[in-house]
Amino acid sequence: MSSLRCNDQPTTAGADTPAVTHQASWPEVPGIPGLRLRAYRGTEDLPGINAVNAAASRAAGSKETHSLGDTEALYRNLTNCDLDRDLFVAAIGGTIVGYARCWWADRSEGGRGFAAVDFVDPAHALRGLEEALSDLAERRQLALARAMAGELAGRPAFLVRYARGTDSPAIARLETAGFTLARRWAEMIRPDFEAIPDIPVPDGFELRRGDTADPMLLRRVFDLGAEVFSDHYGESVPTEADFRAFAESPQTDPALFCLAFDLATGEMAGHILNYLGLPEPDGSVTGWTESIAVRAPYRRRGLASAMLAASLRIVRDAGATRAALGVDQSNPNEALTLYERLGFRVTLEDLEFHRKIAIGEVRS
Repeated sequence: MSSLRCNDQPTTAGADTPAVTHQASWPEVPGIPGLRLRAYRGTEDLPGINAVNAAASRAAGSKETHSLGDTEALYRNLTNCDLDRDLFVAAIGGTIVGYARCWWADRSEGGRGFAAVDFVDPAHALRGLEEALSDLAERRQLALARAMAGELAGRPAFLVRYARGTDSPAIARLETAGFTLARRWAEMIRPDFEAIPDIPVPDGFELRRGDTADPMLLRRVFDLGAEVFSDHYGESVPTEADFRAFAESPQTDPALFCLAFDLATGEMAGHILNYLGLPEPDGSVTGWTESIAVRAPYRRRGLASAMLAASLRIVRDAGATRAALGVDQSNPNEALTLYERLGFRVTLEDLEFHRKIAIGEVRS
């Protein structure tokens, strides 16, 4: 029941990994006067990167936005992503108007995925920048794969790209480039907090909020999530960098967590790591009921339903005006059905596309 994440793994291809190509040969974008494609300049670029991400999300109708502090925590702790080589920035003067980022990961369903995301400020969309960033990203993805050709012998390897379900031009570009749809993810919204059902906590369990004074709490909930999601589609083994990004993120607020405990053993049986999104221009706030996890020995007892109902009240009381979560629409635990019973509805799709890497692409 995790949301889509860009999980990166420790790299074995470090500073010696070949760059895509010399920057002088990067594509031009004549449709946008004054635009320059360049490499990452360090943390000074993060406010612009965060702003582009937020603008693209708003234009797509997503309620998911991240504060600059969230973006800084993520970029401080990326692994398998060499920002000097794996991040491409599009700027007009001193203003960033788009970017693409690449990374790789060994995934739970098998094989190594070479992934990339790209975002363009909607004010500069559909003028050739998307194609230029996509081209740079693909060339870098293939360069990473070539650098790991020895490791990939006999192993599945594939390129991974993403598109919003409403972004027909992006979907068409990916399909033309030989990508096929691999997975559908969804953003689900509960528009209000009316008629939250009273769902009893199963016998033998207790729901608690996070203890902000417990120095080990974040480690415990992170490890529980790693255990629960280890066999979920698209997941990879979490690293210490992933934990630091989680612990350092301003979104991580233990006071809003909903934790389920087995009273007989004292063990944590499950969690929902609730947090509040940034205020919208109209003053509304989304309460995210995310990382819905129940350990295998405790499933099929109603814990997830009880935790989610409690979480709706938690984020409501913290000031949220709506609730949201992300879900894999092919989740084998029927998560989508559970969320619909609790009043959530799919409002936006995120699509994941794959393209197998041919031997010639890796060894050329």
